[in-house]
Amino acid sequence: MSEVWAERQRRTNQLVRGIARKVLEGPIDGNRLYGLCRLTWITEAYDAEHPAYIRSTKIPALGDALHQNFTGRTLDEVANEVATQLERPELETLVRSHTGFTNFYKAYRNSAREWMLMHEAEITAIFQRAYLLQSDADAQLLGADIAALPSIPKANHPHLLMRPEYLLTPACFALDPRLRFPILNGAERVQSVLRRIGAADRSVPAQIQLFVGLIGQNGVRDAADLDQLGLTALDGLGRADHEPMRQLLMHVPDEGDSLPLKDEEDVRRLQQALDVAQRRVHNSMTNKLRQLLANWTLLEGRAKDCRYDVLVKGYDGGDNDLLLEVKSSVDSAQIRMAIGQVYDYWHRLMGPSSDCHAAIVLPGRPDTATEELLQWLEVGLLWLEGGQLYTSTEWLEEFVAAVGPKK
Repeated sequence: MSEVWAERQRRTNQLVRGIARKVLEGPIDGNRLYGLCRLTWITEAYDAEHPAYIRSTKIPALGDALHQNFTGRTLDEVANEVATQLERPELETLVRSHTGFTNFYKAYRNSAREWMLMHEAEITAIFQRAYLLQSDADAQLLGADIAALPSIPKANHPHLLMRPEYLLTPACFALDPRLRFPILNGAERVQSVLRRIGAADRSVPAQIQLFVGLIGQNGVRDAADLDQLGLTALDGLGRADHEPMRQLLMHVPDEGDSLPLKDEEDVRRLQQALDVAQRRVHNSMTNKLRQLLANWTLLEGRAKDCRYDVLVKGYDGGDNDLLLEVKSSVDSAQIRMAIGQVYDYWHRLMGPSSDCHAAIVLPGRPDTATEELLQWLEVGLLWLEGGQLYTSTEWLEEFVAAVGPKK
């Protein structure tokens, strides 16, 4: 899961709820409800470098929701106006920040407005209940009412219909005070989850029940985590008959006297690595990696015989994953152990692959002999220095550059 993107979804929840409090006080109309939906949308240009969605989608959505004409206004002006009008200073920061998370089908964007105007009373009731949700059972009932609505016609092709949950469940996610209402849209990661758990043809309430049941497992904290994860990234998630092979990379304590270390069975041969000081270094390094690599989905091994430290999903921008083993020292014994671990873990995860994407992470740059050994074995080398990630491995240079500039 991309932690950065999950946080964006959580900010969207805060913004939509902040705006909805005013909208749901009334007078309510379909245009204002459409504005709340539209606040969950992005366009293809949604990132910090090319945020065209702000002008084309976000500002108009705020205008719809608040019955305001923000045409020609800057984002800062709109943020100030929204916070002042609603008497909620925190909304100024939320409006300025990047929000929105679903690239809703373009061909249905205009017809969705007309559809919401036609079903204004029903959608008002759904949004009011979503804003006040208190239980997962209530969420299932809400899902049943969403599914009971007519399908949404495509602009200029009214015979081509879209399921109402594709439009309304992202909005209910953004309205839910518990952040547990799942997003059931047409995104591939959502559909992969439904297929994996055999729920693609189940009712919307049943799908909600199954999705919510995954929250709390393997580091999935809320519906934002669940939406970003996708079951194809996890083995055995939600299946009681299997111990999960992996889970989301979690924060681990790096202070205090009781410090966990996943691979103590192996490290017991190297007693110095079991010292509290060494465990503190190991966990501190893992936490730092979690921060530096927040733009990637990060998993950690949980199976007893495959407790790897970090798996970076799609590290090269494609389908390849990167297996990382963290060591708290550049000592040769620990490095030799790390080499054995990455090969063993990779084989257990990927089988006898001829193309191994594995690296060890050290608290500093090792000596030349170690670098030559790793190069000969085709094991990548990464090290942390001054809070930044470095490498001397050619095939990892692009990845390290993508992590961010050295400051």
